Amino acid sequence: MNAWGEIRGGSLTQRLRCGRQVITLLWIVLAATPAMAQQSLGTVTETVTTRGERDLNGRDIVAERVVTQRTRANDGEQVVVETYLPSMEAGRLALSRRVTRVRTETDDGSQTIEETAERSFAAASEPLRIIQRSVTTVRRRGTDSYVRERHVFERDTNGRFVPVLSQTETHVP
Repeated sequence: MNAWGEIRGGSLTQRLRCGRQVITLLWIVLAATPAMAQQSLGTVTETVTTRGERDLNGRDIVAERVVTQRTRANDGEQVVVETYLPSMEAGRLALSRRVTRVRTETDDGSQTIEETAERSFAAASEPLRIIQRSVTTVRRRGTDSYVRERHVFERDTNGRFVPVLSQTETHVP
């Protein structure tokens, strides 16, 4: 680059000399368009989806960012979906919801445990709290049929997980 600027860390920096003083101008280009990025490294895949909109002043802002991370192992898969929404601080996103799903293969089927954690709107400074847990088990029954059992638990007024739904389905071709 010439005497007016130099590239540092991916941004353009310009230095102007006015007598004995040096004025530094930093140029940063931000894009506020819906974007999707995917990174794959072995058994881990991360997907980022960003949704933008315009505020009352006509400026582009990020309205929501969803980050999905998939991890595969020999005996199963883990998926974590995190949702970020605007926080009380201007221009910042805060984690508002996390859904964790772990699927494990067994000898006669599979088991999936899903937990949903959310931030309390009444106390935004507190950490995420698990509000729902579901356990789904799929087992083979015979050669062509299988049984699917699903149990959903939610917190009661005392903060304990209590069953709210139990389902059993038998599938025969």
